Amino acid sequence: MTKPALNQRDICFYINERAVSFKQFSADINHARFGIVQSDADSVLLFHQSSYDFAVGFFALALEGRHIVMPPNAQQQTLMHIAGQCQATLGDIKVDGLDAIDTNGAASNSNSNSSNTSNNDSDVPVDALSSRADLFTPLDCQITFFTSGSTGQHKPIVKQFSQLNCEVDVLIKTFKARLAATQLLVSTVSHQHIYGLLFKLFLPLKSGLAIVNDTFEYPEHISQCLTQGLDEEQDQDIDKNATDNSKQTALLISSPAHLKRLSLDNVLMTNKAQLQGVFSSGGPLPFTVAQLLFSQLGQAPIEVFGSTETGGIAWRQCQESSPSAWRVFPDISYRVMADTAQLVLTSPYIAGDDYVTEDRVERIDDQHFTMLGRADRTIKHEEKRINLDHMERCLQQHALVNEVRVIVLDGEKKQVLAAVIELTEAGQALLQQQSKKLLNDRLKQHLLGEFERICLPKKWRYPDIMPFNSQGKLVIKELEKLFD
Repeated sequence: MTKPALNQRDICFYINERAVSFKQFSADINHARFGIVQSDADSVLLFHQSSYDFAVGFFALALEGRHIVMPPNAQQQTLMHIAGQCQATLGDIKVDGLDAIDTNGAASNSNSNSSNTSNNDSDVPVDALSSRADLFTPLDCQITFFTSGSTGQHKPIVKQFSQLNCEVDVLIKTFKARLAATQLLVSTVSHQHIYGLLFKLFLPLKSGLAIVNDTFEYPEHISQCLTQGLDEEQDQDIDKNATDNSKQTALLISSPAHLKRLSLDNVLMTNKAQLQGVFSSGGPLPFTVAQLLFSQLGQAPIEVFGSTETGGIAWRQCQESSPSAWRVFPDISYRVMADTAQLVLTSPYIAGDDYVTEDRVERIDDQHFTMLGRADRTIKHEEKRINLDHMERCLQQHALVNEVRVIVLDGEKKQVLAAVIELTEAGQALLQQQSKKLLNDRLKQHLLGEFERICLPKKWRYPDIMPFNSQGKLVIKELEKLFD
C-alpha cells in the first residue's frame, strides 16, 4: 500500500532546497544522542554554521541534560576565552585542550541522498521523538549565552531551558494569527544568539513551520528563495506541492542593520503577498525605516525589545504616522524608577528579584511605555550632561546620515566626543565632491539646534559601512579603531 504523502506541517527544514521531515530530524537527534552519552562532559561548547546541524546538536545535548555553552562566533580568541567553562566541544569547531564529541556524522545524514538515517536499535539510546512537542518537554538543562553589549567583553548569561520554553509559548500566543497563516521561516540572523535561537529555531519548530537552513546575507537571495520554489530531490514521503516555495507564506526574522539596507532597495516588494510578518530585534530600528518598509511591503516590522539578560520585554509595530508605544509581553510587569526613569522588570525569564535595566522609559499605563534612551549613555562632558542617544537621534534626522554612533574617546588631557557616521548616497557624493571639513561643519550646524557648541563631537569618521558584529551590534572597540 502506498503511504500518504506528508503535508507542509511535517516538514521541519529546507537544506539546499531539499525538504527534511520531522521524522528525519528526530532520527538525527537520537543518533547524535548516542555519541553524546559516550562523553562524560557536563558542559559542552556548541557551534555550528548550519542551523540544522546546530538544532540537532542542541536538542541532543538538551535531552541528555548537558549544559550547553553557546559562543557568539567561532573566532579562536572568543573560543579560548570561553573554553575554560567547558569539558568538550560539539560542532565545526576545535579548541586545544577540549575533547570533540563524535556524533558519527548523525546530522550530516540529512544532507545526503539517502532518505533514511542509520538508526538501528544498537545505535539509538532512546525512543524516537514522536512529535515537535517532545522537543520541548520539561528538560533539566542550562544554556549559557554570551553578550558583548557595547564594550566587546564577553559576558556569560545563564538561562534555564524552562525559561526559554516559557518565552516561546508567550511568542506563539502573542503572534498566533501570523503563525497560523505562515508555512516558511527565513532569517538573516544567527542561531548562536538568544534572538536567533528563539525566533529562528524554537518558534518555528514548536509552532509547526518549516525553517530555511540558510542564514541570508542579501535580500536578493531571500527573494530568490521565495520565488523559485524547489527543484532538488527531496524525501519521497513529502508531497511535492507542499514544497513549492513560490506558493508558501513566510516570516522574515531580521535585524535593524539588514532592514535598513533592505529599505534602500527593497527587492522583497515582489514577494510581499507571501510575507506574513517581518521581525526585528537586536537594536533600535529607526522610525523612518519602519515607515519606509510599511509603504513598500504594506506592513511595518514587528520590533521586539529585550536583551540576553532579560529575554523579551515588549513589542510594537509602527504603522501610524508617529512611533507606536511599546506593549509589554504577557506575564511581564514593570515599574519606572522615579529619580532616573529606569525600567524595572518583573519577568518569568529573569531569576530573582526585580531587574533594573539601563533603559529609560516613560509610563503610559500598566501595559505600555515609550522609550527615552539608555541611562548608561548620559555622560558629563565639559561640565554639561549629554545623552549620547539624544545626540545620535538628532544626527539621524539629517538627510545626509544613514547610520550614526557617538562614542567617547580618552584624550591626553580630557575625554573627546567622536562621531562615526555611515552616509546616505547624497552624503557620500558631498564628501567626494567637496571636503570632509564642509561635511563636518554641516552636521555640527545641525546639532547646534539642540546642543551647545562646546558639547559637539570633535572627531568625525565616515566609513562606507558601519562595523556591525554578528549580533547586529556596534562594538565600541571596533569603532575606536577608526580613530587610531
